[in-house]
Amino acid sequence: MQLSKYKADELINKTRGKIFSCSFIKKDGTIRNIVARLGVHKNLKGGKNGENKTNSLITVFDMLNGGYRMINLETLINLKVRGVYYQIV
Repeated sequence: MQLSKYKADELINKTRGKIFSCSFIKKDGTIRNIVARLGVHKNLKGGKNGENKTNSLITVFDMLNGGYRMINLETLINLKVRGVYYQIV
């Protein structure tokens, strides 16, 4: 199923802490596959979140590596939420 970047942002935010997976292109050009979730507050140090000037970055918790990651919606390739696979166009 195909999905736009705007709808992908809405779909990720509607997960409300449920686990999802996605693939995106990192700044160095490599592809990252991530299993993540929103709303995790464990291990926070009280620092500031990274700057989000374009409103296309989402901070998520990486379930496999146990750290926080930023997903860039501009480079999002695919998304899997509740067993449904979406191709981003």
